[in-house]
Amino acid sequence: MKRLLTAAVGIPVLALLILYGGETSFAVFIVLAAAAGLVEYYAMVLPGQMMVSRAIGLILGMTVAASFYFMDVLTTCAMLVLGFFGFAFMCLTQFGPGISMAEVLSREVMGLIYVPFFLGHLILIRHWNQGIIWTFFLLAVVFAGDTAAYYTGRVLGRHKLSPNISPRKTVEGAIGGLSANLVVGALFKRYCFVELSWGIFIVLLFSLGILAQMGDLVESMIKRSVGLKDSGTLLPGHGGILDRIDALLFAAPALYYFKTYLLS
Repeated sequence: MKRLLTAAVGIPVLALLILYGGETSFAVFIVLAAAAGLVEYYAMVLPGQMMVSRAIGLILGMTVAASFYFMDVLTTCAMLVLGFFGFAFMCLTQFGPGISMAEVLSREVMGLIYVPFFLGHLILIRHWNQGIIWTFFLLAVVFAGDTAAYYTGRVLGRHKLSPNISPRKTVEGAIGGLSANLVVGALFKRYCFVELSWGIFIVLLFSLGILAQMGDLVESMIKRSVGLKDSGTLLPGHGGILDRIDALLFAAPALYYFKTYLLS
């Protein structure tokens, strides 16, 4: 019930923001979502006493996400490089016996790529011609697959998909999720993207579905490696922000580069 109520409130608000908020408001929303996800990520993978590192990571992460607003991926890549240099300098100053700074550095830099860089591609998608429709397409395909996988797995799940990472995920749930990806995507193709060929569009839908489930498993792997069930408690019934956007983190850049290089 909590899961359904959260969705019933959140989905209309998000839809109104996409439709009427404009590109700037949408970009601000993505930056804030990336910040919330990054806070959860750093809380999971960095020791509690490393508050300075986490604060600097948050500032750098918001800068990386915001840089997408200028519609230049090279600018964003430059921000990632500067972020790496900043983290490297900080690790040099904090190095001491018994501290694995190489591990700390890798986790800090991975956070910048995993959350704000991946999620920031939504800002680029929203800026496209028909950007509103493409944004709705991506969200609908990913969320439909996630929901179908959840309920199909609960009802029909028998065979474990990846028991070492997520014991509750099943092969049947994965098939149900991929089926929902195809059905919802086909509806968008039929009514919104009639100029695209079915062949390449089906490849796109399969790619998005598979990568979305991979994103879900990667976040589960991170949580299991640190002994957590949820990344946070911000969204009742769903857990944290990362628990809600984990699939989207992989699907958003996939859609951006697929359309940019294969559908253009």
